[in-house]
Amino acid sequence: MEPDGIPVFLAAAKQKGASDEIVIALLKERGWPEKEIYAAIARYYERETGVAIPARRGVSESAKDAFLYLLSFSTLATWTGSLAALLFALIETSFPDRALDYPQRFRLANVSGQLAAIIVAFPIYAGVVLAIGRDLERSPAKALASVRRWLCYLALLIAAAFVVGDLITFLNFFLRGELTVRFVLKVLTVLVIAGGVFWFYYSSLKEDEALRESPVP
Repeated sequence: MEPDGIPVFLAAAKQKGASDEIVIALLKERGWPEKEIYAAIARYYERETGVAIPARRGVSESAKDAFLYLLSFSTLATWTGSLAALLFALIETSFPDRALDYPQRFRLANVSGQLAAIIVAFPIYAGVVLAIGRDLERSPAKALASVRRWLCYLALLIAAAFVVGDLITFLNFFLRGELTVRFVLKVLTVLVIAGGVFWFYYSSLKEDEALRESPVP
């Protein structure tokens, strides 16, 4: 049978009411490769229905999602860490301690570095989060994707660890009677930043759970 004989045979067999399984079995028995058989069947149904068979996009979409979430996670760590360091520097400037503080030139270099990191990382993070939000609006099922849930829970774990460690440190210094204004302000800085990150991702996961429990229309 010639290469273009498969479509001719397939069309004739379907007109006689033959099933796809019978056609595939007959062609395999005559030595036709399975890939060519299924390609011919796909072209037949595309021609009959007038609709192209959709291409599977799961792998590329998963890779894209993983890239976006990893980028958001890394930029989140960059700008939140830099923001905390910047606020620490401002607190140390407002409440100096000569026994602990670095020289002025080192502090200025540190502030400029943290500002640069925030200026670069925060817009990227905000843009990626907006892109993820638009993607979820188009495809709500992606809210339940494993890559999203794993990275959200990882962010929750790290934020919770910072909150717990911050509170333990505060209680330790409180029990030792060594609290100072600058120390309390630093504790509050970490608590607000880590707590904000925890609240943001916890709220996102709660919305995902609501989507999971909502009836499918």
